[in-house]
Amino acid sequence: MSARRLPKDNEGTPLMDSLVTHVKKAYGNDTHAKLVECLPKEDGRLSSVVADYEPLKFSSFRVFSAIQGTILQDYILAVEQLLITLLFVFCAGLVYVYFDHDVKGTEGASIRRWLDSQEGRMRDFAMIMTMLASLLLSFYTAMAVGRWWAIRCAGVGGIKSAAMELEMLISWQVTQEPQVLDAIRRYARASLFLVFLWRRQRMPEMKDVLMQQGLLTDQEAKALLSWNHVLHETIWGWQSAIICTLYREGKIPTDQLLRTLLERCSDGRKAIQCIHTHLAVKIPMQYVHLLCFLVKMHNCILAVIMGALFGAALRNAEIIICVQLGGRTLILPLLFNAILLINAELADPFDGGPTDFPVLAYSAALEKDGSSFVKASQNQPDWMAGRNPLPV
Repeated sequence: MSARRLPKDNEGTPLMDSLVTHVKKAYGNDTHAKLVECLPKEDGRLSSVVADYEPLKFSSFRVFSAIQGTILQDYILAVEQLLITLLFVFCAGLVYVYFDHDVKGTEGASIRRWLDSQEGRMRDFAMIMTMLASLLLSFYTAMAVGRWWAIRCAGVGGIKSAAMELEMLISWQVTQEPQVLDAIRRYARASLFLVFLWRRQRMPEMKDVLMQQGLLTDQEAKALLSWNHVLHETIWGWQSAIICTLYREGKIPTDQLLRTLLERCSDGRKAIQCIHTHLAVKIPMQYVHLLCFLVKMHNCILAVIMGALFGAALRNAEIIICVQLGGRTLILPLLFNAILLINAELADPFDGGPTDFPVLAYSAALEKDGSSFVKASQNQPDWMAGRNPLPV
């Protein structure tokens, strides 16, 4: 391993210290994932979601001890694996017991001889099913991850981009009024919170949650409920209203700036619409149904075929073959089921699952970053402050 590939603080860091730090990062006892609190559950408890993780731990043997926040914590995966294992054991036991019995309808052909003649075809058929399921799963995963990434970047990222540009431009060129700047941040954060409440079927609690988080006043929450339709998107109309109010008061000096600010409001609304579209319009059901049906059929057929061959191999005391057959039956269905479950989780990162976006962290970041733009305008370098007076 070359020194230039190792992380180091500066050119004077000793090579050995850099190597130790790199190895410790991969194999250390510190957790592989950073968990943060998400929205409170119905019973009042906060639910934890993954906000960040260390890829290097997954690239080392520490991956075998990484359980928290992974798909291995999904109980559905364990149930599916148990059913496949039971089917495998049943078929293996059936062949083991009737190994030397004659096959009905044949003359002198036992289960042993029949399996010997059919083993190649059975393995070929299982391989064809595996290849087909793998191909369709790869397309499904690519679509699911692509949609999730669009929600995260164009959606959540778009909300932050629009809100931060509004905050920066208004604080530098329009007004320093705290009520205006605070409202821009609060309404952007509220739009994101409303998506979570919508997907978790908690819109009746909307007023209490938003007021508890300090995002809306009592009067604002009542005004929001007066139309109560697609609130996460239509609340961006209030951002446009702020801009129009400032323009009528003569605080926006040029029409070009007015247009830029209104475009930022439009960008925020588009970001919310991107999230809404990807959540409300899923991957075509026929494709998902056929794919899942194929995967489950593959798992069952694999369990039957490998179970039958396992029973014959066990009767012949072929231990190595038994290990191979058992491993293939346990690993492949586990991986295929895990991919299906991961894709199902990625389809909606707002519905209360373990892979949800950390809404409290995102909201706090929006508030902190927006406030920092305001503070940056109020704390200019001396050589600039005298030449660049701030608006009132």
